[in-house]
Parts: sequence; C-alpha cells; structure tokens
Amino acid sequence: MKKYILFCLILIGFISAHSQIIDLSIWNNIRNSSYTIDDSMHIRCETIELPNIETELFYFDGDQWQGTEMELYNGLTYEGVIPAIYGGAQTCRFRTEADTLVGMMPALLLDDTFPPEPEELSFVADDVIGDNLDPENTNLDITGNYFGYSDSRFYSAITNDPGTYPLNSGGLIPSSFYFYITLIINPESVLLDSVGYAMIYGNVPIFLPQGLYRINGTEISLETLQQIGDLEAQVVDNTLIMACDLETLVNDEYFGDWPSLSNSLIVEMATATFSLPDVFLLTDYAKFSLQFIDQYVIEPFANVLPELSDCLAVDNGVSSTFSCTYFDENGNFPLINEVEVEGSSYELSSIMFDYTEPVGFFTELPVSGWQEATFRFSDNGYEFVEESIQNGTGITNDPLPMNNLQLSNYPNPFNPATTISFSVTQTSSFVELVIYNLKGQEVKTLVCSNSFAAASKKLTHSITWNGTDQTGKTVSSGIYLYKLKSGNFEKTRKMLLMK
Repeated sequence: MKKYILFCLILIGFISAHSQIIDLSIWNNIRNSSYTIDDSMHIRCETIELPNIETELFYFDGDQWQGTEMELYNGLTYEGVIPAIYGGAQTCRFRTEADTLVGMMPALLLDDTFPPEPEELSFVADDVIGDNLDPENTNLDITGNYFGYSDSRFYSAITNDPGTYPLNSGGLIPSSFYFYITLIINPESVLLDSVGYAMIYGNVPIFLPQGLYRINGTEISLETLQQIGDLEAQVVDNTLIMACDLETLVNDEYFGDWPSLSNSLIVEMATATFSLPDVFLLTDYAKFSLQFIDQYVIEPFANVLPELSDCLAVDNGVSSTFSCTYFDENGNFPLINEVEVEGSSYELSSIMFDYTEPVGFFTELPVSGWQEATFRFSDNGYEFVEESIQNGTGITNDPLPMNNLQLSNYPNPFNPATTISFSVTQTSSFVELVIYNLKGQEVKTLVCSNSFAAASKKLTHSITWNGTDQTGKTVSSGIYLYKLKSGNFEKTRKMLLMK
C-alpha cells in the first residue's frame, strides 16, 4: 500500500490558520520615538492576541542583526528599545512566536553570495528532538530552521542533530532516498488552485533531482511534482542552506500575484523518505511560519519638538475629562504624555497611532473644582512642551445635583451604532440629549423638547445614535461626549466610536 506525504493535511492547516489573519498584520501601528538622551530609540506596536505570544525586535547595526525582547507596555502594545543610529537609516524587523505559529519579517541579505553564513538568515523556530517518524535516521529529525531573502533569492536553512545530510541509505542500490524540503506557499493563490512550491534537496537518479518544484495538488508523488527551476544547496557549519531564484518562483503561472496584498508567504521545513516505485513518507516537519517580506525603516531626522493644541477640559462636578491634540513633525510618538492637576500627574491615552497626523489624547479623572491643569509632552524624554488651561475651558459644567439621573450607552466601544438609555425627572418639561466631540463642538442633537416627559408618559427612554452628525455625515472614530439635561439636572458621559 502506497504511503504519500499528505501535503493536503499540511496545506489545510496552513490555509485554515492563515485565512483568518491574511488581512491582518501581526504588528500594527509600528512607530518610534525620537532619539533619547542615552542615544536610544523606543519602538512600539500592537500585536494580535494569541496564546503564549512572545515578540522580538531586531535591528541592523551596520554589520549584523541584533535582537532584543519587546516588553508588554499595556493591552496589546509592546515596546522595545534599540540603539540610535545618527545620520543613517535604522532598519528593524519583528518576530512573533505563539503556540501555533511563527510570524516574522525575515532578514534581507545585502550580500547575495551563496552560500551565506547561517547567522545571516533569520531564525524561525526550534523543533522538538526525537519527533522524527523514522527514529533510526536522525538526519531526518529537524532541530531548527531559518529563512531569509535577497533581491534575487529566497534562502532557507535546516539543522539536525548529527549535522550531516545524506541523500540515501547507502549501498550500490539504496533502499531509501532522503529529502530535505522547504515548502513555500502564496496564501492568496493556494485557495484557488491548491498549488504549492518546494525547494527539495535530494536526488533520485533519473526520477527526482534536487531543484525547485511545483506541487500540483494536495499530495506529493512523482506525478504531482514538476521541476520549474534549479536549487543551490550546501552544508555550512553543520547547517543545510538552500536557495532558489526568486524570479523563477514568483513568475510561475500558478504562483499568483507578487508582491501580494499581504506581501507574505507560508513557509514550512520538512523531511521525507522515498522508495521505489513511488512511495513518499513524511518523517518530520517544523512549526510553520508566516514570512512577511517587509521591514521597518526609520530615516534619519533632526528632531523637532511636538506641538500641542485644542487643550480642553470638561468638569461635570464629579469628574473631569481632559483632552488635547498632539502633532509631531517627525511623526514620533511621545514618551511622556501627561496632564498635571492639583500637583499630581496622570497619563493621557490615545486610540490613534498614526503620528504623521494630529493625534488626540484624553483621560477622565475623579477630580473637579480644580483651578489649573498643565498638559506635558515629550518625544525624547528630556525636552518638553507644556500648555496650561484654567478651569472653565471647553464644556465645563458647574456642579449640579444629579438627582439619580440615569445615563448610559451600550455597546461601548461601538461600531457603527450604540443605544443611549436615559431617565428624566418626573417634573421636568424640558429634555435635551446632545452629542459633543472633545473640542466641545456640538455633533448632533438627539433629543430637544419642551414637553418630552409629558408627551412620552414615561421616565426611562432609549435612543440609537448611528455615528452621524447633524447633516447625516458619518463622523470619525474617537471619543465623544453625550450630555443629558432634564429640568434643572444634567449628566455627561463619554463613549468610544471605533472604525
């Protein structure tokens, strides 16, 4: 009975996992600070939520890649610190490993001479020793794998325990032939044609020489393999390094568009045995990876201090909401973003991360009746811009009794609509419910009536806001305030519209 390497199982696993995140970058909103006083630079990004996730940041020091762990900053935001390079571009890349996958930006090899040194390639993942299905042949037990690219090649590397990579079992007529495989898939085309590609280091005379192959279908056999190009392979420091011509691969009629929308590849290292007449057996495979052919480059700049504008506060008699707009000509995020009230400093937050545009910051604090608030920002940690405001700026309400007015919205955050629930006083005739932005500008009036309670004959109500302004135009994402007035009583809440 024939045994095949059932690549359909691997492909289905790859596709099922990748199809859920094909439109989602693992590292979102990548951004950097300015140069700090200790000649470093902070890098932040948001990652996807996966079990046991670890993210690393790599930077090129002009000679080789150096790595540093990224620490959880808050939520899904991770931060890493790298040395600053003055007068030259700073190139960075990321690697994230979770229980089920590795996502990474592989190393770009500037010197395209084959073979490269193993350390020039990007480490993908270790593999468990002893999980080989052919335990007598430890050369087929993968212990680690690597990937990289240049302007003209894709590179891969495999390590095993003995550090040798024989091609057969030996003898005049070998009973088995051994293969070391790098599977490459374009995730945006494989769903359409079930075609994969493989760099195969091995040799079955006449039938299957080493080379770059197209795999037509969901399993591998002599019938489904078609050679489309050559393969370079060499063992360097006990590491098997392979390379294929990039243009030959991506120009194959079934490969799909390249660069693709996600600019990514699915890459998997595997080993296999072959025996005549046509029996393939998968013996080991490593953790699959999503290779994003990209890097984060910081061009050199002369630092310009950020600017603050629209510094406002809303004091409703119980708590206060502080907000401001931050703009940095260099596109750097602030290392310090705080407001000082009554001698205490509080961090401001933002839901926007594109620092090439003005970004709003805000916080809500359980303080009221304060006299002065000072907004303080720095993009390098030692040079500051400040702006102070007096109580009374923006929509500032004199303390009024709340009389148990109920006001809330659900869901919050929301997209595209939220339902605001509220109560009115039994004796009130005038009721008003208005949406404001953080600048204090009126966005939309939802309720304005001099006979609301009498007309409705009930004290509790709800109304839906669909995220549009008074003209029906959809508003941008961000923080909004909604204020309820009922008779002589009023209450203000905030809500978050996310796009």
